[in-house]
Amino acid sequence: MLELSEFVTKANKLYTLPDICLQLNSLVNRDNSSVEDIACLVSHDPALTFRVLKLANSALYSRKGNISTIDDAIQKIGTDELCNIAIATSAALVFKGAGRNKINLKDYWQHSVFTAILARELYQLKTKKKQGTMFVAGLLHSIGFLIVLERLPYYMVKLDDVVGDEHKERGFEKGTLGFTFVDISSELLKKWQLGDELIDIVSNQYSAHNSENNFLSCSCLNAAIDISDHIFETSHVESMSIINNISEQHHLELESDALSTVIGRSVDSVHNIVKIIQG
Repeated sequence: MLELSEFVTKANKLYTLPDICLQLNSLVNRDNSSVEDIACLVSHDPALTFRVLKLANSALYSRKGNISTIDDAIQKIGTDELCNIAIATSAALVFKGAGRNKINLKDYWQHSVFTAILARELYQLKTKKKQGTMFVAGLLHSIGFLIVLERLPYYMVKLDDVVGDEHKERGFEKGTLGFTFVDISSELLKKWQLGDELIDIVSNQYSAHNSENNFLSCSCLNAAIDISDHIFETSHVESMSIINNISEQHHLELESDALSTVIGRSVDSVHNIVKIIQG
């Protein structure tokens, strides 16, 4: 069997987060950094600036084109959110095209983006607080799957094995690989040095009880994945009772009407957000 650390180390040579994102992450987490410092750094990359502004003005933030500069974005959505946007859009571009010869990438990214939007919305619905890390966690939760598709051409696996109502048992790949897609995803995030919180949420996306500090975040991500699986092939909610059962299963206990509204809003946003994050 393969060895996880070696496998991801080699993958990291192919899939490396741009230096500007690592610098931005470090700058945002520094106590003495200023808005000017952050805006200056992001503005050095015109393509990143464009993606950040497009996402900041999207339905994800309920904006209507009123953010025109990075300074505006920082003032209106905050430095943490701006950093999360930069990381999410850059990571999506790093993996653009990965797995194209084996799966329908449009379906993969629609599922990932819907999961990302919904994870963020569920957390906010439950806590009344915004948590941008949820979007990044949702977007990258299954990135290990793409890495396997690219690095192991002999490994036979279909998208339907991983997402959708008929997916295989979670972790089925461990018997062959020696580790799971989740293990690869979280290990790559460690290589990218994206912070303990994000790594913990992704690591425990199917095992919230194993997280000491992020139980609710993990539960929201798990619920978002399950709901995404439910509507994956039809792009609309077929059974609200199933959605409510998912909410209860993950101890979210959300009101049906509020949950339905959030899901509908998330579905409406998916296609536009996919276009933005993919450049």
